[in-house]
Amino acid sequence: MIKAEKISGVTAAVMRIVMVALLLAAGVAPAAAQSVRQERRDINAGNSLYKDGKYAEAIMKYKEALKVNEQSDVAKFNLGLSQIRMSEKGGAKTEKDSVAQQLYNQGVALMTQVAQLGAAKADLSSKANYNLGNLRFDQEDYAGAISFYKQALRLNPGFENARRNLRIAQLRQQDQQQDKNDQNKDQDKDQNQDQNQNQDQNQDQNQDQQDKQDRPDKQDQQQQAENELSQQAAEQILNAVENNEAQTRAKQGTGEKKSSAGGQPLRQW
Repeated sequence: MIKAEKISGVTAAVMRIVMVALLLAAGVAPAAAQSVRQERRDINAGNSLYKDGKYAEAIMKYKEALKVNEQSDVAKFNLGLSQIRMSEKGGAKTEKDSVAQQLYNQGVALMTQVAQLGAAKADLSSKANYNLGNLRFDQEDYAGAISFYKQALRLNPGFENARRNLRIAQLRQQDQQQDKNDQNKDQDKDQNQDQNQNQDQNQDQNQDQQDKQDRPDKQDQQQQAENELSQQAAEQILNAVENNEAQTRAKQGTGEKKSSAGGQPLRQW
């Protein structure tokens, strides 16, 4: 009997624990279900606003859904997409509006979070990668776009839009590379022309320098000839003066009065 009473006491205690657990579970389950319903209502309301192009109102609804469940990947995806759309409407592509640019950055950050979910939520992650690929495509970053489109197809091989955009991005990348090659060829051509012009200029400069080196020699020869001519003229003048003086002395010697003044020295020319 004592033993039976002890067993009966343990059984009663276990039953009380089980009842408390059931009561707690019964209280939590309705609250969780209510949260899920509220999250869905907010997301659906946001989706309707998004379709109507009311991105600001849609953003508010998705944020309310995240308040209910901050781990809601669907709400993050939709919120990020709405922020990107609203930023484009506000001019984020031109970076003239800092508010729009901030919205754009926030949207890309959320879309990136969802894209990184990978196989855990393949369909949603595939769409996020596809959207990020479209953003890179708009920026003419075709290599980045190709990377995102390929990831979208890895997660969802049947994603035809991603496959189509991948092909277009690959063609654009080829055209971009061809344009770059053409530009490089033009630059090389211009550089070669510049080098040829520089060579021609150097040759002209060398010729000018050679001409300048030749000119002083000619000038020296001309100056030497002029000096020689001047010396000859001086000698002729000197001879003429000496002849005149000889004639004068001869006249004086024949009886003319001799001047008392001495003759002026001969000036050298």
